[in-house]
Order: sequence, then C-alpha cells, then structure tokens
Amino acid sequence: MGQPSAEKPGISRPWPKITLTLLLLLLPLLASAYRVRGVSAEKDDAGQEVSGKSHHHGPFHSHGSVLQKMRAMQRLKAVEWEMRLEPLEDLLEAYKERHNACVNSKTLPGKYLVVRFEDKDAGIGNQLPSVVSGLLLALMMDRCLFVEFPFFNKFFDHELDFSWKHHAKRLLAHGHNATAPENVPDRIPFGYVTIADVWMFKNMTAYFEPHYGVEMWKDLDWSAALLVNNPHHKDFIDTYFPTRDIFAPLAAFILKIKPKYDKKIKDFKHKNFRLFNIGMQIRRRKCNGDENELLCELRPTIESYCTVARHIQLTHGIHDNDVRFFLAADEPETYTQVMNILGADRVIYTDNGIAPTSSEKGVINSADNPGTLESALQDMALMSQCNDLVMTVASSFGYVAAAWGGYAPVHMVYGRHKYSQNPYFWRAVSSEPCYWQAKNMMRELDARAVNQFRSNPVWMQYTQCHNDWNLEEEST
Repeated sequence: MGQPSAEKPGISRPWPKITLTLLLLLLPLLASAYRVRGVSAEKDDAGQEVSGKSHHHGPFHSHGSVLQKMRAMQRLKAVEWEMRLEPLEDLLEAYKERHNACVNSKTLPGKYLVVRFEDKDAGIGNQLPSVVSGLLLALMMDRCLFVEFPFFNKFFDHELDFSWKHHAKRLLAHGHNATAPENVPDRIPFGYVTIADVWMFKNMTAYFEPHYGVEMWKDLDWSAALLVNNPHHKDFIDTYFPTRDIFAPLAAFILKIKPKYDKKIKDFKHKNFRLFNIGMQIRRRKCNGDENELLCELRPTIESYCTVARHIQLTHGIHDNDVRFFLAADEPETYTQVMNILGADRVIYTDNGIAPTSSEKGVINSADNPGTLESALQDMALMSQCNDLVMTVASSFGYVAAAWGGYAPVHMVYGRHKYSQNPYFWRAVSSEPCYWQAKNMMRELDARAVNQFRSNPVWMQYTQCHNDWNLEEEST
C-alpha cells in the first residue's frame, strides 16, 4: 500500500484520527494478504483442465476471508500446542540436563535405555515410532536415551548426543563393558502377549530398576499405544500428554533432520508449496500378501483419492491457484493419473516421482519400499508439513507422516464399498499413529488384558490399521 501523496508547500492537511486508526488496523492484514499472494502462481488458470472439465472464470486467488480463516486456524493451532506443551517443555529441559550429565560424567554415567535394530528390518514408518517410543520411556523412567540404527544416525542430528556407539565407549572407559554377560541390557519383551503384560500392567520404572541398562530391540511399532493404558503411569500421561497426542511433540524434540538434508526439504517447500497444501500418499504395492492383509483387487481407485483431496480443497474455499497436492506414491503411473485428474500444474512431488532404489552401504532399502531412504524421508517430512493428508489405510508411511505433523489424516479404505460398514474413507480423530499389531494382539489376549487396552478412550485410533480391511460385510 502506497504512502499518502505529498502535500503542497505551505498547506497543512491533517489526516482525521479515525482514518489513521483504520489504516493502522488494515495495514497488517493487507501486508499479509500481499505476502500470500506473492507466493501464488502468476497466471490466470481460466480454461485449465481439472477432472476433464474447464473451469469457470473466477477470482485470481482465494477470497480475502479465506486468508483470514487460514491465519486464524494457524493461530488457534499455535495456542493449542502452547497450552498442551507447557508442562512437557519443562520435562524435556530436565531431560537435557540429565542427558548431558550422562555423556559428560567423570564417573560412571547414569542408567540408560537403548533403542536398537537394523534398517533392513522395516521401513522408516516403523522405525521412527520406535525411536519416539524410546524417548517416551526414557522420560518416564528417568533414564538417558541412546539410539543405534543406521537410518537415524545418518539422517538425524541433535544438540544431544544420542549415539549408542559413543556412549558404549564412554561406559567402557569407566570400566563398564555393556557386552559383558553381567552388563548386557535387559531386553524389553516383544510379542503380542508378553509386551502387553509389561507395557500395560507393570510399573516399568520399578520393574527395570535393578538393571543398569534397558534395551528396546526391534520394537518396530508405536508401543506408546499400550503404555497409555498402564494404571501405574496414568499420572505421568495425564500431566504431560493430556490430549493423548504423544508422537507429535516428542518427534519435534528428537527428529531433527541434519542440515544437509533439511535444506533440500526447505528449498522444495519454498519453491512449490502454496497457501494450502494437501498431501496424498497413495500405496498400490504391498497387497495380496498375508490372507488377513490387503487385497490388490480391493484397492481404492486413484479417482477416489483425487475426489477426496479436491473436496478438502473446496470445503476450505481455496482457489485452484492457491492449492498444491503433494504426491508420494510407489508406482510411476500413479503420478500421471493424479496429474491428469487434478491438473499437472497443481500436483507437486520430489525426485521426478519414484526415485531409484538405493544400495548404498549401511543404508539398505527395506520392506520392498521404492526409492531411497533419503527420498522417503524427504517425502515424509514434506507430507508432515502439509495442511491435510489423504493416505492409504494401513500404511505406516502415511500415518506416521501425519503424526509427525500433528494432524489427523483421511484414510482411503480398501473394499467394494457396497455397505455402510465399508466406507470409501474415514478421518481419524487423533494424530496418533496406529499400533499395527493391535488387532492380532486383541485376538490373543485374555479378557482382562483386552479390557485394559480398551480402557483408553482413544483405543480405536490405535487399531485402525492392518488386517481385515479387505473383508466385506457379507452378513449385512
């Protein structure tokens, strides 16, 4: 907005007070609207194709009221996070002091928890929940956390030294060999029944107190879903995670991507993101496996993903020039189909779609996932920074991305959708990741354990992944 025109010499033209007041109120709004407009596309989109139909001529950008709504939503989210994180921030600051004391101690460091596994065991959608679960336990048990797996050590950095190899050497320097039989960390059990017994019923702090070291080995799941049902730790959960959103705030603390890789993510976002960005995670592979898993012939159609994403855009009143659909898929043809439906200029993606599989030493592509671990991390991080996400049901890659971003995604469901019991999609009620063993675990637990798991008000959130999504409600 320009300045008032210069006054003629000798003539005084004072602005009315009410006019000055209005200008002061409007300037921030106009400046903000200008900044949003400045990052939008610079050409009219009249006549461009979406779903095979030409658009009517409309406003060049979203209506001003939409901009106000977006800013109001951002302020509301910031207030909500500040409210829920205040106690946790104090806990994390105390943890930093304890961790620094562990790594800088001139005597034998304090007790520790180590998370350990190899990249070939699972993709990052399973690895990251394990690390965050480890942090939760370390906070609760007053232990120092260390991590040993190649993906985390290669791609993540932190002001705290989480390296297990570094710490093992420090322990050895103080005469404590962590590989000696008498010093080997006590392993937290893993398996449907045994893990539920410990995580849901034991006072874990007291249970592992006799052991100097505790180890989480190949716990490739969001085991925090079990801990929130533990009566011994109810006060801890109520104090620091009153909304039961655990993953997002802890991920913000520990999942700090190294600058080398983070720069690529930020550069892509600066170049391609717009006012409103909708992530689309479309998985077409990994079907026709286990008899209880997903069947290829019942996969959601590409058109259904696009319809839901488009509907999200319209419900917010976002103009086509102000929306981008960030796509992460596992088959090249998916990119072509989505661009044909939503418009090539509005669909964005990294690495020209599917990146080649990496055989880089120490960073092995796992679980039949496409691309490299770096490209997977980039896609997941960018999806976490979108405003919304439409994802494939049962895919840990999608729901961990949403959990990292702290928002509840839309899940596209497998099936023929003949009955209301098999809808095309559903939206989660929480940002929390699924607990992928949940359904099988509940089949094997006794009634006491099942009731304990269901004592958590958000237990359904943790069960809505893997198994049974291909089954039709024939009895209906």
